[in-house]
Amino acid sequence: MTPCESNCACCQRHSVHIHSMLQRALGELNFYRKLLQMEPLTSADAFELSTDDTNNLQPASCQGSISRSAGLEAMPAEILDRIVQFVDGKSILSLCHSFPYYKYISTAMFNFAHRFPDEYYSPPDLWPDMYFPMLDDADSKPIDFPIQHLHAAGAYSRIISKHSGNFYIHCSENVLNYLGALPDVLSVRYGDASSTSGWVKFLCGLADAKKRIQSCTVNADLEFSCWPEIAIQLTRLRIQSLIWVAKVVLPIHVQEALPFISGLKYLEVALPTEIFQCNLSRCLELTEISFTQLLHFDDCEGLVHWILQQIKGSRIRKVWCKKLPLRAGHSCEFESLAITSDFLKHGWHTETRVDDGRVCFVYRGSSSVL
Repeated sequence: MTPCESNCACCQRHSVHIHSMLQRALGELNFYRKLLQMEPLTSADAFELSTDDTNNLQPASCQGSISRSAGLEAMPAEILDRIVQFVDGKSILSLCHSFPYYKYISTAMFNFAHRFPDEYYSPPDLWPDMYFPMLDDADSKPIDFPIQHLHAAGAYSRIISKHSGNFYIHCSENVLNYLGALPDVLSVRYGDASSTSGWVKFLCGLADAKKRIQSCTVNADLEFSCWPEIAIQLTRLRIQSLIWVAKVVLPIHVQEALPFISGLKYLEVALPTEIFQCNLSRCLELTEISFTQLLHFDDCEGLVHWILQQIKGSRIRKVWCKKLPLRAGHSCEFESLAITSDFLKHGWHTETRVDDGRVCFVYRGSSSVL
C-alpha cells in the first residue's frame, strides 16, 4: 500500500479536523488559565510545533486514521476529556485509534459490545449514549448475565457517565439484579416489563439503590388504580427530565407529585391542563416544559394565552412545541406561525429550531413568568 499524498482529500479533511480540535482545546485551556488569572496562550505558545515538525506530521495512509498530533496529546487530561464529549459515534473510533490517550474508550467499548452479539451494536449505538440490553427473552424470562459481562458493562458504563453520555436502561425487573454494575446516573425507558406492577417494582428498586435519573420516559398505558403508588416512587427519586409518552394528560396523582420530585428541570407532556398551575408554580427547579400534542388544535386562537396562564408564577423559561408531520390536506405550518406570533407578542423569543422537529420559545425576563 502506497502512502497518500499530502494534498489528497483524505489528508485535507483530517487536517481540518485536527485543526478544529486544536482550536477547541486551546479555547478550553485559555478558559482555565483565565480562572487562574494567567495570560492567554496563542496557538504557537500552546502547541509549540515548528515548521519542520509540522511537515513531518504526514499520515501514513488514507485508511481513516488521523495523524498523531504531539500538541494535542500534550494537552492536560481535563482538556482531552472535554474534547471527546464533542465527538459523535461515527468519529469516536477514528479518534481512539489516532490518539493513544483515548484508547481506553475503544477498548472498553469492544469489551462490552462483543459480549452481546445479538444486539448488533455499532459505534453510533454506543457513543455518546448507549442502551443497556433488555436482559429478557421473548417470553420476558430473565437471561443469565455472566460475571464477565457484568465487569464489561460496569467498566464501559463508568466511561459513558464520565463523559456526560446517557446510559439508558429499560423497565425490566431483571435489570434490578445488576444495578451495582451500572453508573449512579441512569436514563430510564419503558420496556417489556412496563406493566403497572413492573413500573412500581422497577422504580422502587432504583430508589432503594439511590440511583439518580437523568431522563425518565414513562408510558401511560397502565391501570389507573396504581398511579398513586407510581407517583410515590417518583418522589423517592432524583429525576432531571420526566417524559410522559401518551396522548392523554398527566394523571392527577403524578401532577400532584411534581413539586416533590427532586431535581426536576424538564417536563414533557401531551397538553397543559387546568390543574397544572398550582403544581408547576411549586416546582422550584423546573425551567423547561414541552408539549407534544399542542399543534393538534385546528384553532390556535388564545392557545398561547392559555399556556401562559398554566405556567404563571413558575420558574419555566423555555416552552418546547413539537411540530406535527405533514398530513394529507393539512400542514402544521400555519399553526406553528400563529403560536410563534402569539409568543412574541407576550415578550417571548424563539430559538433556533433543533433537529428533532421542535420549536423552542424562551422567556428572558428576570421575574416569574407572567
